[in-house]
Amino acid sequence: MKKIWLILVCVLCLVSVVGGKWYWNHKLDRITLQAKNDTASIEGLSADQSETLIEKNIAKLPKELRNAAENAYKKNGQVRIVMIGSSNEQALALLLQKQLDDTFGEGFFRVTVQDLGKSNSLVLNQAKLGDLMKNVNGSPDLVMYTPLIYNDDRQVSTDDTETVATLLAEKVKNKYPKAAFLVSPPNYSSKQPYMNDRIDQMKTYIQKQKIAVLNYLSEWPKGSKRANAVGDDGHTMNVTGREIWIDYITKQWQLK
Repeated sequence: MKKIWLILVCVLCLVSVVGGKWYWNHKLDRITLQAKNDTASIEGLSADQSETLIEKNIAKLPKELRNAAENAYKKNGQVRIVMIGSSNEQALALLLQKQLDDTFGEGFFRVTVQDLGKSNSLVLNQAKLGDLMKNVNGSPDLVMYTPLIYNDDRQVSTDDTETVATLLAEKVKNKYPKAAFLVSPPNYSSKQPYMNDRIDQMKTYIQKQKIAVLNYLSEWPKGSKRANAVGDDGHTMNVTGREIWIDYITKQWQLK
Protein backbone atom coordinates (compact mmCIF):
# COMPACT_ATOMS: atom_id res chain seq x y z
CA MET A 1 0.00 0.00 0.00
CA LYS A 2 2.84 2.36 0.87
CA LYS A 3 4.42 1.61 -2.50
CA ILE A 4 1.21 2.55 -4.29
CA TRP A 5 0.99 5.87 -2.44
CA LEU A 6 4.65 6.53 -3.19
CA ILE A 7 4.08 5.86 -6.88
CA LEU A 8 1.02 8.14 -6.91
CA VAL A 9 2.94 10.91 -5.17
CA CYS A 10 5.78 10.62 -7.71
CA VAL A 11 3.33 10.69 -10.62
CA LEU A 12 1.57 13.75 -9.20
CA CYS A 13 4.91 15.53 -8.68
CA LEU A 14 5.95 14.73 -12.25
CA VAL A 15 2.65 15.97 -13.68
CA SER A 16 2.92 19.09 -11.56
CA VAL A 17 6.44 19.85 -12.75
CA VAL A 18 5.67 19.20 -16.42
CA GLY A 19 2.39 21.04 -16.26
CA GLY A 20 3.95 23.98 -14.46
CA LYS A 21 6.78 24.18 -16.96
CA TRP A 22 4.32 24.06 -19.86
CA TYR A 23 2.15 26.74 -18.22
CA TRP A 24 5.02 29.13 -17.63
CA ASN A 25 6.49 28.58 -21.10
CA HIS A 26 3.08 29.23 -22.59
CA LYS A 27 2.65 32.32 -20.46
CA LEU A 28 6.11 33.64 -21.37
CA ASP A 29 5.41 33.03 -25.04
CA ARG A 30 2.19 35.03 -24.76
CA ILE A 31 3.94 37.86 -22.92
CA THR A 32 6.75 37.93 -25.49
CA LEU A 33 4.29 37.88 -28.38
CA GLN A 34 2.23 40.65 -26.80
CA ALA A 35 5.35 42.74 -26.25
CA LYS A 36 6.38 42.28 -29.86
CA ASN A 37 2.90 43.22 -31.05
CA ASP A 38 2.84 46.27 -28.82
CA THR A 39 6.29 47.36 -30.04
CA ALA A 40 5.35 46.81 -33.66
CA SER A 41 2.16 48.74 -33.14
CA ILE A 42 3.96 51.68 -31.54
CA GLU A 43 6.73 51.68 -34.12
CA GLY A 44 4.24 51.43 -36.95
CA LEU A 45 2.23 54.34 -35.61
CA SER A 46 5.37 56.41 -35.14
CA ALA A 47 6.57 55.63 -38.66
CA ASP A 48 3.19 56.47 -40.14
CA GLN A 49 3.05 59.73 -38.26
CA SER A 50 6.61 60.56 -39.30
CA GLU A 51 5.93 59.77 -42.95
CA THR A 52 2.73 61.80 -42.94
CA LEU A 53 4.51 64.77 -41.38
CA ILE A 54 7.38 64.70 -43.87
CA GLU A 55 5.00 64.38 -46.81
CA LYS A 56 2.96 67.33 -45.55
CA ASN A 57 6.09 69.45 -45.12
CA ILE A 58 7.32 68.55 -48.60
CA ALA A 59 3.95 69.55 -50.08
CA LYS A 60 4.38 73.03 -48.55
CA LEU A 61 7.70 73.67 -50.27
CA PRO A 62 7.88 76.00 -53.29
CA LYS A 63 7.87 74.34 -56.68
CA GLU A 64 11.62 75.03 -57.10
CA LEU A 65 12.28 72.55 -54.32
CA ARG A 66 9.21 70.34 -54.03
CA ASN A 67 9.98 67.93 -56.87
CA ALA A 68 13.55 67.38 -55.69
CA ALA A 69 12.36 66.71 -52.15
CA GLU A 70 9.69 64.27 -53.35
CA ASN A 71 12.19 62.33 -55.46
CA ALA A 72 14.69 62.17 -52.62
CA TYR A 73 12.02 61.02 -50.19
CA LYS A 74 10.88 58.21 -52.50
CA LYS A 75 14.46 57.05 -52.95
CA ASN A 76 15.31 57.53 -49.27
CA GLY A 77 17.91 60.00 -50.50
CA GLN A 78 19.05 63.52 -49.69
CA VAL A 79 18.12 66.93 -51.04
CA ARG A 80 21.28 68.85 -51.89
CA ILE A 81 21.21 72.64 -51.88
CA VAL A 82 24.22 74.60 -53.13
CA MET A 83 24.54 78.28 -52.25
CA ILE A 84 26.87 80.30 -54.48
CA GLY A 85 27.86 83.83 -53.52
CA SER A 86 30.34 85.77 -51.42
CA SER A 87 30.45 87.37 -47.99
CA ASN A 88 27.01 86.43 -46.63
CA GLU A 89 26.71 82.84 -47.81
CA GLN A 90 28.40 80.90 -45.00
CA ALA A 91 26.28 82.40 -42.22
CA LEU A 92 23.07 82.16 -44.26
CA ALA A 93 23.75 78.52 -45.10
CA LEU A 94 24.02 77.64 -41.41
CA LEU A 95 20.68 79.30 -40.71
CA LEU A 96 19.00 77.53 -43.62
CA GLN A 97 20.44 74.15 -42.63
CA LYS A 98 19.10 74.56 -39.09
CA GLN A 99 15.59 75.45 -40.27
CA LEU A 100 15.50 72.51 -42.66
CA ASP A 101 16.79 70.14 -39.97
CA ASP A 102 14.18 71.40 -37.50
CA THR A 103 11.43 70.74 -40.04
CA PHE A 104 12.51 67.53 -41.77
CA GLY A 105 15.03 66.04 -39.37
CA GLU A 106 18.78 65.93 -39.74
CA GLY A 107 20.22 64.56 -42.96
CA PHE A 108 17.27 64.91 -45.33
CA PHE A 109 18.59 68.27 -46.58
CA ARG A 110 22.25 69.14 -47.00
CA VAL A 111 23.29 72.75 -47.62
CA THR A 112 26.76 73.43 -49.00
CA VAL A 113 28.42 76.73 -49.87
CA GLN A 114 30.66 77.94 -52.66
CA ASP A 115 32.09 81.19 -51.28
CA LEU A 116 33.57 83.16 -54.17
CA GLY A 117 35.23 85.71 -51.92
CA LYS A 118 36.11 88.88 -53.84
CA SER A 119 35.69 87.34 -57.31
CA ASN A 120 33.50 89.28 -59.72
CA SER A 121 30.91 87.97 -62.17
CA LEU A 122 33.34 87.76 -65.08
CA VAL A 123 35.64 85.51 -63.07
CA LEU A 124 32.67 83.38 -62.08
CA ASN A 125 31.64 83.04 -65.70
CA GLN A 126 35.04 81.54 -66.52
CA ALA A 127 34.81 78.96 -63.75
CA LYS A 128 33.88 75.37 -64.52
CA LEU A 129 30.53 74.35 -63.14
CA GLY A 130 32.01 71.13 -61.79
CA ASP A 131 34.45 73.14 -59.68
CA LEU A 132 31.59 75.15 -58.22
CA MET A 133 29.87 71.89 -57.21
CA LYS A 134 32.97 70.19 -55.82
CA ASN A 135 31.60 70.15 -52.24
CA VAL A 136 28.35 68.48 -53.26
CA ASN A 137 28.02 64.77 -52.55
CA GLY A 138 26.35 64.01 -55.87
CA SER A 139 24.30 66.24 -58.15
CA PRO A 140 22.66 69.40 -56.78
CA ASP A 141 18.89 69.54 -56.44
CA LEU A 142 18.76 73.30 -55.95
CA VAL A 143 21.35 75.94 -56.80
CA MET A 144 20.78 79.22 -55.00
CA TYR A 145 22.85 82.05 -56.48
CA THR A 146 23.46 85.51 -55.05
CA PRO A 147 24.77 87.72 -57.88
CA LEU A 148 28.13 89.33 -57.13
CA ILE A 149 26.93 92.88 -57.65
CA TYR A 150 28.97 94.40 -54.82
CA ASN A 151 32.12 92.65 -56.07
CA ASP A 152 31.27 93.93 -59.55
CA ASP A 153 30.99 97.57 -58.45
CA ARG A 154 33.24 99.75 -60.67
CA GLN A 155 34.54 96.62 -62.44
CA VAL A 156 31.58 94.99 -64.18
CA SER A 157 28.48 96.60 -65.65
CA THR A 158 25.01 95.79 -64.41
CA ASP A 159 24.20 94.30 -67.80
CA ASP A 160 27.11 91.89 -67.50
CA THR A 161 26.15 90.99 -63.92
CA GLU A 162 22.67 90.15 -65.18
CA THR A 163 23.99 88.18 -68.15
CA VAL A 164 26.27 86.06 -65.97
CA ALA A 165 23.35 85.19 -63.69
CA THR A 166 21.31 83.95 -66.65
CA LEU A 167 24.31 82.09 -68.11
CA LEU A 168 24.85 80.31 -64.79
CA ALA A 169 21.18 79.32 -64.72
CA GLU A 170 21.55 77.91 -68.24
CA LYS A 171 24.71 75.98 -67.34
CA VAL A 172 22.99 74.42 -64.34
CA LYS A 173 19.97 73.46 -66.43
CA ASN A 174 22.13 71.85 -69.12
CA LYS A 175 24.36 69.86 -66.78
CA TYR A 176 21.81 69.11 -64.06
CA PRO A 177 18.43 69.09 -65.83
CA LYS A 178 16.55 67.98 -62.71
CA ALA A 179 18.04 70.72 -60.51
CA ALA A 180 16.16 73.91 -59.70
CA PHE A 181 17.79 77.33 -59.90
CA LEU A 182 16.93 80.22 -57.60
CA VAL A 183 18.37 83.73 -57.40
CA SER A 184 18.67 85.32 -53.97
CA PRO A 185 19.31 89.02 -54.75
CA PRO A 186 22.02 90.89 -52.88
CA ASN A 187 20.59 92.89 -50.00
CA TYR A 188 20.19 96.65 -50.17
CA SER A 189 22.95 99.01 -49.09
CA SER A 190 22.57 101.69 -46.43
CA LYS A 191 25.33 103.87 -47.92
CA GLN A 192 25.17 103.41 -51.70
CA PRO A 193 21.75 104.28 -53.16
CA TYR A 194 23.00 103.69 -56.70
CA MET A 195 23.73 100.06 -55.79
CA ASN A 196 20.14 99.65 -54.66
CA ASP A 197 18.99 100.86 -58.07
CA ARG A 198 21.27 98.28 -59.72
CA ILE A 199 19.85 95.56 -57.50
CA ASP A 200 16.27 96.48 -58.44
CA GLN A 201 17.18 96.61 -62.13
CA MET A 202 18.86 93.21 -61.95
CA LYS A 203 15.96 91.63 -60.05
CA THR A 204 13.47 92.87 -62.65
CA TYR A 205 15.62 91.55 -65.49
CA ILE A 206 16.03 88.10 -63.93
CA GLN A 207 12.30 87.79 -63.28
CA LYS A 208 11.64 88.64 -66.94
CA GLN A 209 13.92 85.72 -67.86
CA LYS A 210 11.52 83.41 -65.99
CA ILE A 211 14.14 82.64 -63.34
CA ALA A 212 12.81 82.18 -59.82
CA VAL A 213 13.77 84.96 -57.39
CA LEU A 214 13.78 84.84 -53.59
CA ASN A 215 11.89 88.05 -52.88
CA TYR A 216 13.09 88.62 -49.30
CA LEU A 217 13.89 92.26 -50.14
CA SER A 218 10.17 92.97 -49.81
CA GLU A 219 10.80 92.66 -46.05
CA TRP A 220 14.02 94.71 -46.02
CA PRO A 221 14.02 97.98 -44.02
CA LYS A 222 13.63 101.23 -45.90
CA GLY A 223 15.47 104.53 -45.70
CA SER A 224 17.72 105.14 -42.70
CA LYS A 225 16.56 101.91 -41.06
CA ARG A 226 18.60 99.94 -43.59
CA ALA A 227 21.69 100.68 -41.52
CA ASN A 228 20.26 98.41 -38.81
CA ALA A 229 20.46 95.36 -41.09
CA VAL A 230 24.05 95.68 -42.35
CA GLY A 231 27.58 96.05 -41.05
CA ASP A 232 29.92 99.01 -41.11
CA ASP A 233 30.64 98.58 -44.82
CA GLY A 234 27.00 99.40 -45.53
CA HIS A 235 26.03 96.17 -47.29
CA THR A 236 27.23 92.99 -45.55
CA MET A 237 24.31 91.48 -43.63
CA ASN A 238 24.54 91.59 -39.87
CA VAL A 239 22.49 89.43 -37.49
CA THR A 240 19.35 91.50 -38.13
CA GLY A 241 19.76 91.25 -41.89
CA ARG A 242 20.29 87.50 -41.76
CA GLU A 243 17.19 87.12 -39.63
CA ILE A 244 15.15 88.96 -42.27
CA TRP A 245 16.45 86.57 -44.92
CA ILE A 246 15.84 83.35 -42.97
CA ASP A 247 12.48 84.54 -41.62
CA TYR A 248 11.31 85.15 -45.18
CA ILE A 249 12.40 81.66 -46.28
CA THR A 250 10.86 80.09 -43.18
CA LYS A 251 7.53 81.74 -43.99
CA GLN A 252 7.59 81.09 -47.74
CA TRP A 253 8.78 77.50 -47.45
CA GLN A 254 6.57 76.95 -44.39
CA LEU A 255 9.40 75.65 -42.26
CA LYS A 256 9.38 75.49 -38.47
